[in-house]
Amino acid sequence: MTKVTGADGVNPEGVLSWEGLNTAQRNELLAVAVVFMKRFVMDEFRSVLRPEMFENTNLGFVYGAIVAVYDRGVIPDLQTVDTELFRMDEVLATRLGGIAFLRESLYMVRDVENALVYAREVQRFYLLRRLRVVFERLMLLASHPDGDVDDLIGEAERELMVLRTEFAGDNNGCSVLEAGLASLKHFRELRALGKSPMGYPSGLKELDELMGGIRCRELVMLAGRPGYGKTAMALNMAVACAGSGASVLFVSMEMSDTELVNRLFPKLGDVSADGLRIYGPTLKELAEMERVNSEVFADLPLRLDFTPPLTLEQLRSKVFRAQKLGQCDVLFVDYIGLMRMEQQKMETLDGALGRVANGLKGLSVQAGIPIVCLVQMNRKVEGRGAGAPPMLADLRDSGNLEAAADIVLFVHRPDKTSVAAEKRVGELHLLKSRNGATGEVQFRFNVSFSRISS
Repeated sequence: MTKVTGADGVNPEGVLSWEGLNTAQRNELLAVAVVFMKRFVMDEFRSVLRPEMFENTNLGFVYGAIVAVYDRGVIPDLQTVDTELFRMDEVLATRLGGIAFLRESLYMVRDVENALVYAREVQRFYLLRRLRVVFERLMLLASHPDGDVDDLIGEAERELMVLRTEFAGDNNGCSVLEAGLASLKHFRELRALGKSPMGYPSGLKELDELMGGIRCRELVMLAGRPGYGKTAMALNMAVACAGSGASVLFVSMEMSDTELVNRLFPKLGDVSADGLRIYGPTLKELAEMERVNSEVFADLPLRLDFTPPLTLEQLRSKVFRAQKLGQCDVLFVDYIGLMRMEQQKMETLDGALGRVANGLKGLSVQAGIPIVCLVQMNRKVEGRGAGAPPMLADLRDSGNLEAAADIVLFVHRPDKTSVAAEKRVGELHLLKSRNGATGEVQFRFNVSFSRISS
């Protein structure tokens, strides 16, 4: 016996029926269902779909709950969305039976690879409905014998322009005059507040004066040979950024949270790095570590995130969730070579790394944050003689990294290869700066490389 469904696609058993949905609503169902099957799909959907785009109001209600959960920085799942449905409208949620009214339809989803296709189709059908409303209204106005042709054409153009700008965006750039006025306003505001246009501090004053600090929407590649102190330098920068009040997220795919924080104790307190690693802390050092933890770490907006190798999409999701919680003004990634990347057919490793690097640059712009990404150097520098300075060609595996980066910074340790070099003195070589000068600065470090200074 055929089950009779209502106009909203819900059958007498209170279950959304696939057979009761038209083509547009089936795409809406697929778009909603795929959210529960693909963890990070909302990062793509959030900028494409809105609840009012759904023809089926029940599915629009569910998608509204999904958006509310996602916007709180929580990954939407069946339980969190079900709870949100009752929070938003208890009467409607009770009538539908909560998220359970989708149970039969969820079985219809077999593939999640076309998730964005479903979302685009929902958007397309919504636009077609909007166009139909516009044209029906114009037809009604045109049916009047005293209708003014010019007025009708003008009305049609205005209505169509509203739709065009809604989906294509209304940003057509600006004149150089407008850009100049915006720049002047920015600098006047900084001056009135007594602030500098310099970015977040790097922890080395001379480096900040050379490159203007760690600036928003810039991708910084921090490179060095293994054992030269890339991670130590990155942690030094991260602590300096956090000390200035910025929320810092340090994502490491190489070192655990414990390993990283054990580098911070000697940096910020009177603790021996080598003793901590080999013998364990003394009673005096334990007391010092407790002091650092309660007095320094408690007020330092720095989050350490040890994670298995991530894809670019997973990193993007992590950043946007952290931003929603106010936990990511600056991002550090250790390091790009450990990120998961699927090489496309006939694609070289160089090309795959280039895609990831371009994605990181796009993420820095989209999120409005600086990203400091660690990179390994190849062995070419070792073949140029003792103490030879680094070159841009020394970036490991990819020249595309250089093209994507706004700043390329090398950690150089002449004492590693030359007995004549001064001990405990390193160099930072700024070999690319898209918006400023290049140059070299020296830094000093202690034996364990836990403390770095100008």
